[in-house]
Amino acid sequence: MKMLSARNQLSGIIKSISRGAVNAEVIITTPTGVEISSIITLGSCVRMNLEPGDNIIAVIKASDVMMAIGSELAISCRNNIPGLIKKINHSQVNDEIIIDANGAELVSIITQSSVKRLNLTENTKVSALIKASNVILMK
Repeated sequence: MKMLSARNQLSGIIKSISRGAVNAEVIITTPTGVEISSIITLGSCVRMNLEPGDNIIAVIKASDVMMAIGSELAISCRNNIPGLIKKINHSQVNDEIIIDANGAELVSIITQSSVKRLNLTENTKVSALIKASNVILMK
């Protein structure tokens, strides 16, 4: 079995695929109901033979998960996943934030100064922001 260094590996089912001339948008639903959007090349979509209903794993590096406070954000980021901070592991430069997103665990690595600026603590309600182009798919 191959292992990945990416901390976030969320299993789900492909809900829908919108194919364009160059890219495809793949919408995934996890067993806990979290929806994740991924933008991949159309070539990858064809090569992987992706279809709605397929089992899939969304792979996201922890450093690609941004944190925001508040739910009414006007942003271009496709994935705005609400959650609750379960734990913060502090370090010298970057802190590891572990988020419970409706039963799905997400890990974010952000700077310690950002944790302080946002006043993040355990049990803080946050939004995990992930660009769709940063979501890698594995079948």
